[in-house]
Amino acid sequence: MKMKNVALMAMGAGAVLAYQKYNKPVMKKMEEVADKAMRKANNKLEDMM
Repeated sequence: MKMKNVALMAMGAGAVLAYQKYNKPVMKKMEEVADKAMRKANNKLEDMM
């Protein structure tokens, strides 16, 4: 096997492990950010009316 192939497999394995470890916290944070953005948009629309 070439070093490039080994490096790519190692990066893939690292990405899978990071995804498994941080999936829930990242998703929760993304939901919070989306909720804040939606609330801001709703407030602006209400202020316009």
